[in-house]
Formats: sequence, C-alpha cells, structure tokens
Amino acid sequence: MSTLKIEKKLLIHSVILSIAFSIVGVSAGLLAKSQMIMFDGLYSLVSVILSYLSLASARFMAQSDWKKFPFGKSIVEPLVVIVKYSAILLILSVSVINATYTIFQGGITVDTDTALLYSLFSSLACLLMYLHLKRKSKKHSSMLLTAESSQWLFDTYASFGVLITFALVFFMERYQVLTGLLPYIDPLIVILMAASFAKVPFVSIKMALRDVLGMSPEGELANRLSDLITEIEEKYRMKESFLRVTKRRKLLRMEIDFIVDEHSLVQTIKEQDKIREELERRLTPIKTDKWITVSFTSNRKWAV
Repeated sequence: MSTLKIEKKLLIHSVILSIAFSIVGVSAGLLAKSQMIMFDGLYSLVSVILSYLSLASARFMAQSDWKKFPFGKSIVEPLVVIVKYSAILLILSVSVINATYTIFQGGITVDTDTALLYSLFSSLACLLMYLHLKRKSKKHSSMLLTAESSQWLFDTYASFGVLITFALVFFMERYQVLTGLLPYIDPLIVILMAASFAKVPFVSIKMALRDVLGMSPEGELANRLSDLITEIEEKYRMKESFLRVTKRRKLLRMEIDFIVDEHSLVQTIKEQDKIREELERRLTPIKTDKWITVSFTSNRKWAV
C-alpha cells in the first residue's frame, strides 16, 4: 500500500475518533460544568475539521495531474500544517480569554465525579491513538501524519491534565483542604495548559513557513550536500559551483550549476552525464524523493 493510501486510511480513522471525542467531551463538559473538559471537547471538535482538511489534501496530492502541477504539489502539505496549527493557536487564545474572565467572575463549581470518569477514558484513548499515529508517521516519513499525531498528543496532554487536576480536586473536597481555591482551579488549569501547548504550534508553523518560502534546509543534510558538491568541484577541476537546495515534505529539490573552463575535466556532454550519474549514485543513501538539475556553463552569469 502506498504512503498516500496509508495516510488517507489513518486520517479517516482520526476523523471518526475526533467526532466521537467531540460529542463525548462537549456533553461531559456541559454536564460537569467544567471549562477544562469543554476545552478538551471543543479541541476535538475543531480537530474533526482539521483532520478532514488533512484528508482532503492527501486526496488532492494523490491525483495525477502533472500537466497542471509540473513541479508537484509538495507545497500543499506545509500550507495545511500552517492552517491547522493556526486554528489550534486560535482555540488556545479563546480558551485563555474565557478562563481569565471566569476567574474574575469568582470561579466555577465543577461536578468532580463526572469529570474524573470522562478524563480517565479520554486520557487512555488519546494516548493510544497518538502512539499509533506517531509510529506510522515515522515509518512513512509523513508530515501530515506527524501533524495529526501532534493533535492527538495535545489531546493526550489535555486529558491527563484534566485527570490529574480533578483527582486533586476530589481529594481537596474529601478532606476539606483549601476549599476556597476550588472554584478557581478549573479555569486556572485551562490557562496553564494552553500556555504549555502553545510552543509546538509556533515551532511547527515556523518550520512549515520555511517549506512554503523555499528556504534551504539546515543542519546535517545541508552540510552533507555542500561537502559533496565541493568534492565534485575539486575532483573535476571546476572553476566554481553554485548549489541551491529546498526540501518540502519528501521532495528534495537541488539545482547545481558548475562553472567550467579549459582546465576542467568536463568538456563534452558525455562527461557531463558521467557527473550526473555520479551525483545520483552518491545521493542514493538520502531516503527521499529527489528533483535534481545539474547545469554546466563557462559563463558565470548563467549560474548566478
């Protein structure tokens, strides 16, 4: 089964489970009068829309219409990631505003028993779904599945946060400890959870923007490619070389321009193709789709 088909199958499962969680979460939140559970349920509700967006993008990318998209559709995935994480940031912001308002209004009394039952169920279910999607995303190097697993990771954190909080509230009520703080715990934890969740969306949006803007990759891959081109340049006595690289989803796109002169060991088309073959062979260990353009010129202006 191809990666795109696996993505679509898993995203469908995620959508179905998100619908179930949104219904259960919102209902339990209203019943328990808990902003934390409402936060969890509303997040699942928005996740349904976001998961469907991922599914639609996976279907779109699976369509073979290279005439309309001669350079592929790899830009779709980072755009989807930006939309998804922007929506998550919006949810977090609205939750913080509502929780802050509740604190200033004197807090809220929560049905602890209902909250505990829901949070225990939600914590275990979300954790299992996150681990499943995380394993699949690593196996298939899928940014869409990685983003989807991140959504379930947020849900897992939220659910465990709810579970721990209401376990604490249960014991405080039972043993009459700091009862004056009880009305404020629910909205306060919402604020703390939202603040702790915010880092991943910001980082993910930043990375996706790099893909959309076509920025060069950083780190080990960039150094590895630069060293390879420098080695080829010296081996064949090129006068100069220019390397342009972008990486989007599973597509590594490289444009390499070699400047040759009368001393270079590349003077014929056959010799140029030999270098192309060597580059292809030495880039094979990099496990990703590649789009490589190699050009040779004796005039530097055509490479700059």
